[in-house]
Amino acid sequence: MEYNKLSTGEAYKLTDLFSKDDKIIIPDLQRDYCWGTTFDKDGKNLVERFIENITDNQDKELNLGLLYGYEAPLGHIQLCDGQQRITTLFLLLGMLNRKADDAFRRLLISETEENDDWEPYLQYAIRESSLYFLSDLTRFFFIENKDIAVSDIKRQSWYFKDYDLDPSIQSMIAAMEMIETIINEKSIDCASFGKYIIENLSFLYYDMENRTKGEETFVVINTTGEPLSATQNLKPLLIGRQAKEKQDECAQKWEQWEQFFWKNRGTNDTADNGLKEFFRWIMLLNLDAESNEFKRIQKDGTYKFDLENIEFDKIDNYFEIVSKRLFCEKDAVFPNNKNWLFPDIDGNSQVVWFSFLPVLEYINRFPNATVRKIRRVKMFFRNLALVPNVTKAISEVLPEAIRVIKKMPNADICSILELESVKKSLLTEETKTKLEIYRNAENRDEIEESFWKEEGYKLWCGEILPMIEWAITDGEFDYNLFKIYRVKFDKVFHDDLEYEELDVTRRALLTRDLKDYPRKFKGYTNWSFAWDYEDWKALINDNVDKFKSFLDELDINDIYAAQYQMIKNNSSGKDFDEFVEIPELLKYCEQKKIQWWGDDLGWTLIKGDRASGEHANLKSYRLYLELKKIILLPDKDLRFYSYDNTCAVIDENKAHSGWAIAAWHTGDDKYSINLFRRKGHTENTFGDLPSVFKLQWNGERYEKTDMDKETIIDIIKKLIDIL
Repeated sequence: MEYNKLSTGEAYKLTDLFSKDDKIIIPDLQRDYCWGTTFDKDGKNLVERFIENITDNQDKELNLGLLYGYEAPLGHIQLCDGQQRITTLFLLLGMLNRKADDAFRRLLISETEENDDWEPYLQYAIRESSLYFLSDLTRFFFIENKDIAVSDIKRQSWYFKDYDLDPSIQSMIAAMEMIETIINEKSIDCASFGKYIIENLSFLYYDMENRTKGEETFVVINTTGEPLSATQNLKPLLIGRQAKEKQDECAQKWEQWEQFFWKNRGTNDTADNGLKEFFRWIMLLNLDAESNEFKRIQKDGTYKFDLENIEFDKIDNYFEIVSKRLFCEKDAVFPNNKNWLFPDIDGNSQVVWFSFLPVLEYINRFPNATVRKIRRVKMFFRNLALVPNVTKAISEVLPEAIRVIKKMPNADICSILELESVKKSLLTEETKTKLEIYRNAENRDEIEESFWKEEGYKLWCGEILPMIEWAITDGEFDYNLFKIYRVKFDKVFHDDLEYEELDVTRRALLTRDLKDYPRKFKGYTNWSFAWDYEDWKALINDNVDKFKSFLDELDINDIYAAQYQMIKNNSSGKDFDEFVEIPELLKYCEQKKIQWWGDDLGWTLIKGDRASGEHANLKSYRLYLELKKIILLPDKDLRFYSYDNTCAVIDENKAHSGWAIAAWHTGDDKYSINLFRRKGHTENTFGDLPSVFKLQWNGERYEKTDMDKETIIDIIKKLIDIL
């Protein structure tokens, strides 16, 4: 007889497993076949899900995970795990063979002289009924009688009533019914699909050596009937590479890893996502940052972990750092980021890796570093992770960050300055300035704490260079001066930036001749007086010196007194003077946006974010504000209509059921007025009044156009007195 000899760690296709005189045995230690009658959490049958995964990936080779087994006797591979996958593939090949002119017969039975009993390559030793059924199924259904359907199996002479009580047989029949449905509904080309299966699907094999070890493995494998996870596949491969005398110790340590990530699994069902993420970290820290493998992990977070060249003790050392120094013990470096330990199936983002991995590698390099030195490294990368330009180039700066940590001359983060050719995306001018200040400061800890606090403010988003420059005099950094600017700045710009007092600052800044203020911070339509954090940061960076002089004039004890004085002393004749003088204009613009609607109409105030919502022609709104001041209407209703042709509206009563006047700017400093009744828009309802004021009926309302603002206000006052 001729047999295959399967070796640990090697990949095998079905043509290797179902060939020669070998047999794949499902031993009595195994549970029943169940995929045919089992459904996942989404309600999809596991056989359907399995075949769907194969058909969706027919353009590439697929490895279907690990098969655990041992050989006893020679040529008989006893499976400890892999039963569900192997059985499903055997049934699938049988069903395809029926439609493909016996193309896969040689993979179903061994037709050598020694095998004259039609024994299939797959044999069930769980119970005799399963063994006999599978043998007869292969001969009489997969090979000889191809005219009957799966639903006819129970009516065949070779099907015995006792088979109804065998759960494996019933699940196999259900699986074949599902396969039959898929083949028919999807019009599968059985010959080509079968060829793909035998030529492009593979398994990794792990030799358990004997039944005792096989039983131990079976006990710890999950009992859901699903294939092993990526980390479960990895465990025997990694431990198997260790010296035999060390394997038991390594297995115990692996259990510690799994237990830790189980306790810190968050909302995940298992520890697998956390453990996979941990192995990603190890691979990234131990790969050449320029290698394709490093880039592949960056790109898709692949679950292929080749740890062959990494010592087990080194992996365990990283685990000790993660579990004891970074997350869970007293004085943990990342006490508020335990969610990094239990990501979803896709793993953490590269920004998280950038914030975390340099610290992990730093402690690996400098295990005796003080808590303070570790925190300095943490804050260095945490701060850079806030900077938009860094996160936009994260695929470039992540490998650079790891490289820099590995090359640091000593445990002080400032030693980065001594390295040559550090990329500017990591060592920016601001970063260099800060490190130089730290390195030369006697009160380094105090300065660091102050910088870190300010860097964390969303307006700065990690970049506080303007504030540092304000505190530099004759080339020397003055920390006391920095503290003064910091207090003033934080009193003006704080919290969510949505408080009313910030309009005082906007109006004061309009008097300071800033570059491009207001401006189009984003998009092509809206001009802004600065609304969100990014707007303010851009405005400050473009006007560093003018903001310094602005802050210099502020009294630390009364931050608004000088600003009101700037507003009061504003000289007329500059653009946007009216926004300085009239606070209601900015108040109307809830997000501080305006639009230019041409030379005739001028500026439009935007209530929210878009002009398609509430808005106001600036001159119409100013007319409304003036009417509010000069017309006393205790029993009337004066309001502003903020849609379409925006206008000031005066109603006879608050019920809006009597007469009404509407007035608005029509362009080129000209205004129009309408007079009408809310009920019954008909002519001749105001007597001689329209003719007195030369109001013309336009088919709906009485109207007068082409007036200046003073004239229209005068007419409105007189109309109200008469009405």
